[in-house]
Amino acid sequence: MDSISDLRNRLNTDDHRLWLLIGLCVAVVLTLEVVEEAVEGVWPHQRRMSGMDIGQQRAHQIWALVALLVLPAAILATMNVGMMVWKDTPTTDGIRTGAALLGIGWGSFLLANIDRLRLRTLVSRAGPVLPVTLAIILVIAIALLLTAFLDVRPDMQTIRDAIPGLKSSD
Repeated sequence: MDSISDLRNRLNTDDHRLWLLIGLCVAVVLTLEVVEEAVEGVWPHQRRMSGMDIGQQRAHQIWALVALLVLPAAILATMNVGMMVWKDTPTTDGIRTGAALLGIGWGSFLLANIDRLRLRTLVSRAGPVLPVTLAIILVIAIALLLTAFLDVRPDMQTIRDAIPGLKSSD
């Protein structure tokens, strides 16, 4: 029994930020497929713009932009949580606000683009208004998360010291 409790203490499995980091990493990997479907389309007949209304055609390009904005925002959130786990940095208002905006943008993007939910046609009838709004929300989230990360990022020497193969030769 001592070995299991020692393993728990060493891995620090009671830290909820560690589980948040693992969950974010899994969510980013699963979102990659949804982003690919949103940009290229699932089936070749969905790539044809001629079958869409004019509002849907305009919105299709903006949904691709939203898809491409979700990834850097999610990666910045993952990096911020990683720094919180690694260096035990506190959560700032910028991280909270950026994460809330990311959650709104990411969740709305997933709801609009997962085919199993059958919401794509309903959302596409709104035209370009919804994807433009989500793009603005995600740009603000990226700015907040990037600012928060730049405040807590370590210097290069700390990174070299943390990774055994990158120790400096001086």
